[in-house]
Amino acid sequence: MKIGIILVTVLATLAMLVVGCAAPGTTEAKGTLQVMVTDAPPEEEVTSIMVTVESVAVHKAVAEQEQEQQQSTATATDEESGWLPLDILEGKETFDLLKIKGIEEVLAVTELEAGKYTQIRMTIDNVQVKLGDGVLQDATLPSGTLKFTHPFDIVGGETTALLFDFDAEKSVNVAGPNNIIVKPVIKLSMTKPQTDEPSTADLIITTPSLPNGAVGVTYNATLTANGGSSPYTWSIDSGTLPTGLNLDSVTGIISGTPTASGDSTITMKVSDNSTPVESDTKEYTVTIAASGVLIITTTDVADGVENTAYNATVVALGGTSPYTWSVASGNLPDGLTINPTSGVISGTPTKKGKFEFTIQVTDSSSPTNSDTQQLGIQISGN
Repeated sequence: MKIGIILVTVLATLAMLVVGCAAPGTTEAKGTLQVMVTDAPPEEEVTSIMVTVESVAVHKAVAEQEQEQQQSTATATDEESGWLPLDILEGKETFDLLKIKGIEEVLAVTELEAGKYTQIRMTIDNVQVKLGDGVLQDATLPSGTLKFTHPFDIVGGETTALLFDFDAEKSVNVAGPNNIIVKPVIKLSMTKPQTDEPSTADLIITTPSLPNGAVGVTYNATLTANGGSSPYTWSIDSGTLPTGLNLDSVTGIISGTPTASGDSTITMKVSDNSTPVESDTKEYTVTIAASGVLIITTTDVADGVENTAYNATVVALGGTSPYTWSVASGNLPDGLTINPTSGVISGTPTKKGKFEFTIQVTDSSSPTNSDTQQLGIQISGN
C-alpha cells in the first residue's frame, strides 16, 4: 500500500493558495505541503487496516534553522527547533489503507517557507486490523512515530513530491486471533505531484450501501458520486433491481414499490460528461422482505467525530410495533448508546477508531419476531 506525501509550491494562478515571490525586505517565498494517501494491494488474510494519523511534520535544515532563530526573539518551541507541523484536513485523519483503490487522497496541506528540509515524520495514533470477515481489532504498534531522513527542497513556484510506499505483507504480523503487530515497512521516494483540482478528480461512486425494503412499501434511495465532469449518467452494469423498482438515469434515484421478496445483487455504473468518458461501478445487495415480515432497512449509518455530538436512527419495517432495539454483538463507539424504544444511536463519542457491531430489533408479536443488521461507525479526530 502507499501513503503519498506531496510537497507542493502553489502557483500564482491558484487564487486561493497563491504564494508569490518574496517582496523586498521580506523573508523567502512560501510553498505548500500536501500529504496524500493512496491504496495498497489487497492481502489475502488482512481485509482492512484502519490507520489514524495524529500528526505529520517536516524538519528544516540546521543552518537555516539557526539563521531564522537569530532573527527571532520568541521563546524556543518545537517549530523553532526545526520541526514544522502540517495541518491535517478535517475528517482525513483516519483511513483504510486497503480501500483507497489507487486514489491519491490529500491528507494535509500546509504552506512552508522555501528552503532545504532534511526529515519528515508521521505519528500514528491508532491502528486497527480486520481479518477476513471478522471485526476490527486493535493492533500493537511498537513505535507510533515514522521518521525518515530524506533531504528535499521547497522552491517558490515549483513542485516537489515525495511518496511513502507502505508494504502491507511485510508490515502486518498476525501472531494470533488477538495478537496483531504492525511494524510499518515503508520506502520513501520521489514521485509526480498531484495537480488535479477536486472537480477533475477521478470519478467514484460514494454511496456506501442501499437500504433494504419490504413488499408493498414505497422504496426510495439516491446514488451519489464525486469527481469527473458532471452531469452524470447512471445505469445498471449487471444484475437487476428488485421487481417494482426503477433507476432514474439522470438523478441516480432508485424508487418504486417492491412486488416480490428476495435478495438482489446489482452492480451500478456512473459515467461522466468528459472526453473520453470516465466511469465507475459499485456492487450492492438489496434485501426485500415479504409483506409484514420484520426487517431492518438501515444498512449504513453516518460516521462521527471525537468529542462531537452524534445522532443516527436505525429503521425497521414489518412485524408488530412497538419495536425494541439492542446491540446483539460488538460495541458501539465509546460514548454512544442506542435508545431501546426509538432505535436512535446518540451521544458524544470519546475515542477515535472504527467500531463494528450488530443491531437487533424485536417486535411485540407473540411469539416475537426479530431481525439483525451489521453496521459500522468510523470516529475520526476532532
